[in-house]
Amino acid sequence: MNFIVATVELREHTADTINAYGLEYCGADAVVPSGSAAGEVRLRLLCYNREGQKLDAFKGWKSGTRALVSGNIIFSEDSKQPLDLVVSTIEPNVPQDMYCNQVVLGNAFFGSDEIREQKSGNLAVKIGTTLDNSDVTTWLYLETHESRKKKLNERIRKGRAICVQGFLREYRKDNSDSPYRAIVATDFTTRKEQRKTGSNPQTNGSASGYAEVDPTPDY
Repeated sequence: MNFIVATVELREHTADTINAYGLEYCGADAVVPSGSAAGEVRLRLLCYNREGQKLDAFKGWKSGTRALVSGNIIFSEDSKQPLDLVVSTIEPNVPQDMYCNQVVLGNAFFGSDEIREQKSGNLAVKIGTTLDNSDVTTWLYLETHESRKKKLNERIRKGRAICVQGFLREYRKDNSDSPYRAIVATDFTTRKEQRKTGSNPQTNGSASGYAEVDPTPDY
């Protein structure tokens, strides 16, 4: 799962309820604010349609104001669509200049073995995340400071699972509906691998010579 806690600015509530992921939600269009509209992270907020304090706070939230929201981020198979944020908690009584954007991307993997150096000096690597119980993959970039180049070189392997902590950013050029999307990593972790002994890439289908360690005890 992919967790976020962020200050989110409400654009407008959705008039009708939304059926998604097997449940009924009240919805809203919102953004993680940025210095310009082109840099806002667009969200579709989904609040479970069950009477209670959370739903009351969600429905009472005023357009144009910010709230501190936590929940689960779900990537759509259509990259032009806003990210879905299934609301776990909401606190609308926050300073309107408050800013928070913290994400833990737990369901991701390296999509490439290539590390790109950006003009800013940061590093970028293509990563993917799969939808729940689905073969559909959404692609984005992991960006991180050049000081983590050694760690990236040591850990990167196409297809290897990765957990990333950082913040989301999007950029839309010329008001395009299809954004450049990235998670700017403050850190990342990978599962430990062990070298395969006597492995043959021609017979086992793995050219890396490594396998992830099975955490299940051998009884």
